[in-house]
Amino acid sequence: MPSTLSAAVDQYHREGFLLRPGFFAREVALLKKLIDSERERLQSLEDATIDSTGREASCLGYLGHGDDVVTSFATTARLVKLVKALLGGDVYLLKGKLNVKRGTAAPERCGGWDPHQDRAAWAREALLGKDTISVAIAIDRSDTDNGTVEVLPGSHADGLVEHTRIGQGYGIPDQTYRQLCDRHGRVPAIMEAGDVLLFSGDLVHLSESNLDDRRRAILFLTFNALSNSPEKGVGPSRYYCAEALKPRDDEILNGLMQQFEKGQYKPEFDWDTIRRERENDIAEGIDSGWTGVTPTLVS
Repeated sequence: MPSTLSAAVDQYHREGFLLRPGFFAREVALLKKLIDSERERLQSLEDATIDSTGREASCLGYLGHGDDVVTSFATTARLVKLVKALLGGDVYLLKGKLNVKRGTAAPERCGGWDPHQDRAAWAREALLGKDTISVAIAIDRSDTDNGTVEVLPGSHADGLVEHTRIGQGYGIPDQTYRQLCDRHGRVPAIMEAGDVLLFSGDLVHLSESNLDDRRRAILFLTFNALSNSPEKGVGPSRYYCAEALKPRDDEILNGLMQQFEKGQYKPEFDWDTIRRERENDIAEGIDSGWTGVTPTLVS
């Protein structure tokens, strides 16, 4: 791991990703409790995508903009400081989502994500610039047995590549993907609970199905450079932002953790905000899935 912030920035721009072990090693217990206590509601409200094998992958989006523990993670100062350093300026939270692969405990929702770039899924939504970072917070140990995120180091430098239908899923065509693998290699991000993986919106990445008996849960927080905000009225209204994210003192998240350890705090989702943002997307006719997402997409 780079020993200085400047070394971390250099590595990120060179490889397109950065792994920070133990970043939320203590506080991750809040997220574990959150998804354990909300399991039934999560399973009833989460969306599903289908990968090229025909397996479903679960996703609960619209996170990080409410008054809940997820927002506390997204706005805590030490994370915002790191993201700003990597993007080189002011940022805001574009979106947050929770991916839970429950493995053999729920085989109907153990699917993965085919090789893709996050920015490809945003092109139709008017987010065209490169200045985005996804932050993956491992809630469980994440490895090759339970479907961790895998990256192609340096692939962000190739820019946006073609995405197309692959079986029932969407992603990078196999021939193109193999060429990218030959050029860049493929590295699994082995993470303990509380580790954080930060990666560029242009980085090619994927995750396999979870066929293990262990759960693999990751909270993804996507930040956008303030200078990369779409114009007002273009794309989803929730993508537009005029003011930089104001980081919250790290002691706020630490205080929640202390209360939790004393049995005085129960982490919960802000379901009202999640529902409101989902309803806004529906009202605006926004399809936030893969269908028709990039100019390079072919049926």
